[in-house]
Amino acid sequence: MKQATHFFNLEAKKNKSGEQLILFNLSYGFKTYNSKSNNFKYEPLRISTKWNINKEYWIDKPTYRANQFFVRKYGKDLNNVLDKIERISYEQLSNFRNINEKDPTIQELKQLVFEKLKRIPKYSNDINITEYITESVKTRMKSEITSHKRWSEGTGKQYTNLKNHISNYEEFTGTVLTFGNLTGEIFMDFFKVINEINKKTTGEFYAHNTISKENKHFRALLNSAIEDEIEVGFNHNKKEYFIKRREIKNETFLTVSQLSTIIKTDVSHSKEFTHARNYLLLSSFTGLRIGDMVFLNEVKPEILTHNSKKYNCFTTRVRKSQENKDELITTIPILAPVKEYLIQNDNKFPKFPSQPNIRKDVKKFLIHLKFENEFEVKKYYYTVNNVIITKEKLCDIFTPHDCRSTFISNLKDLGIHDEDIEPITHPKHKYISIVQVYDKTALVSKAVNLINVLKLKKSPLFKY
Repeated sequence: MKQATHFFNLEAKKNKSGEQLILFNLSYGFKTYNSKSNNFKYEPLRISTKWNINKEYWIDKPTYRANQFFVRKYGKDLNNVLDKIERISYEQLSNFRNINEKDPTIQELKQLVFEKLKRIPKYSNDINITEYITESVKTRMKSEITSHKRWSEGTGKQYTNLKNHISNYEEFTGTVLTFGNLTGEIFMDFFKVINEINKKTTGEFYAHNTISKENKHFRALLNSAIEDEIEVGFNHNKKEYFIKRREIKNETFLTVSQLSTIIKTDVSHSKEFTHARNYLLLSSFTGLRIGDMVFLNEVKPEILTHNSKKYNCFTTRVRKSQENKDELITTIPILAPVKEYLIQNDNKFPKFPSQPNIRKDVKKFLIHLKFENEFEVKKYYYTVNNVIITKEKLCDIFTPHDCRSTFISNLKDLGIHDEDIEPITHPKHKYISIVQVYDKTALVSKAVNLINVLKLKKSPLFKY
């Protein structure tokens, strides 16, 4: 963009006192199209200073100010006004360029300068972020279920939580966050401040991955605002504004003994415990993630043939996760505990509640079972570099995803190699390609490999 230059000049027409109006001109490279000459011409910002002066008191370029005789006679007010107009015009041009990465029109720049000079009321179409979240949660949770605008109850809670964080930030810093005044510095400072607030409130910083999740939600909110044609004050899609998750591997899993207890426990008195028991049983003997378990009721057990022998298996999609970007597909052998479940339930997999409810049900059930054996847990706090290692009870830290670790860990304890486990837990076949050709031969072969090695191990539970 072109470097701006300016000058003041006196209007040719004189008033009754023989004085001339002082005009300010700022050239910054803005061009307009002239239809008569069929070409572009440069147009400067040209505004009145609202001050008149007798030419004898005026110093032309390069000073463009009232001379010392005028100052002695009338004071410095005129020159101070000219300084202010010059400074504000350059500042508003620079601010617009920095935010929008383009030149303003003459009208846009004049609007900004006049607002700053308090000649006109400040106009703003900027939107308060917390108000936007409140309205979005209210309307989007009521949208049609087929609409891409719809937010689930869980998503609504996430953004309400973000709104509360923003309100705490505003109270702590004495500022109000709007989309237009948001900068990269303010955006990153937000996470530092809510982390400090949590430290003062609870005595602990937030976990790094908690802040990473809030960062992800905030950036998603900014995307939503842009989709609604709201201007955001900075480019939030730059990598410097991403707070990446830290991979934390805590070897939390259920032992064979604990799995036996789960299988034998009577849960008929509780719907919550029934969901929890079914989830722990089926996920721990299939290795499926929670994102796939909630769709398990759509899957049908099959009897598949491989080398003239029949095997009980089921084939399921493995949906997108942190580990893979594609939707994949795998065939999983139906191990003895799963087979027993299917016999008792009309050969059908259960329908599970929502993911948040599964998590709550599992936690309650494990506390009920008093699974209190301790594990070492690594914690990374935001802005704190050292790893904090604590001892935690299984029932307090176990998550539905740990059923996947249960499946893998118990198979490894039996001496089964990764090459026999990974085709089931980390498949490589894309879902769409299998659907197109209807050929599951390779998938069944991998499932049969695992069945054959399990037969040699004689496990009381992990058996076919």
